[in-house]
Amino acid sequence: MANKRQEHKEKALVRMLTYALSINPAEFGILPDSEGWYPLKELVKALGQQEGFKHVRETMIKDAAARLAPDKLEVSGKLVRALEKTPPRPVYGEDPPAHLHLGVKRKAWPVIKKKGLNPREGDRIILAADREEALLLGKRRDTEPVMITVQAHQAMDQGVVFALWGESLYLADWLPAKCLTGPAVEENLPVKKPAKPKPEKSLMPEPDAMPGSFLIAQDEMEKPYKKKGLKKEISWKNERKKANRRKKAN
Repeated sequence: MANKRQEHKEKALVRMLTYALSINPAEFGILPDSEGWYPLKELVKALGQQEGFKHVRETMIKDAAARLAPDKLEVSGKLVRALEKTPPRPVYGEDPPAHLHLGVKRKAWPVIKKKGLNPREGDRIILAADREEALLLGKRRDTEPVMITVQAHQAMDQGVVFALWGESLYLADWLPAKCLTGPAVEENLPVKKPAKPKPEKSLMPEPDAMPGSFLIAQDEMEKPYKKKGLKKEISWKNERKKANRRKKAN
């Protein structure tokens, strides 16, 4: 019974990987390179937002490609791709809506607001027409991403070319700062921890700074009977007093 359940899970994983990598990657918000390769890390994040696949790790995808479906999946280093079908291509010439949305890291927003968004060579910016979908994609970068609104038509006037990716996502190579609106930068700066108060310097000199002197501990002043040898001396005196009292009584 356990083996059948495991076999069912493995088949479901292969079906999901094949669908995500070759049939409808836009549904998962992932984008292949020119040869159909996807970063394993991004695929794991995307599957982590799908019910029933939140447990999937990179090692499981590698195992699926090597053992379960070597004719359907291929892994090379930190990349994965489907072998049976080529993923769909972005569609150019489709005008985007007036506003597109993007979720970015909180630490990155001050720089993006000032300089715009210029990804690394070969990477593209994935934007969403729906704010909630953009928030979902943004949470792959930051647990509380800063939500940016892109003035798409204004960006097109400045030379940005948008491509439709799937049903509601759009791709762009860069975004000028003037076309981006979001919360005030001050509201998103990391909160600085309050500085620890410096201890006040004592006006009393340290014991080492007072030649020929020493300090008596407070507990020694309050409980002198705890000093070594003092208890024995007091006991001896008490016995002597008792002996003298007995002599006088006789």
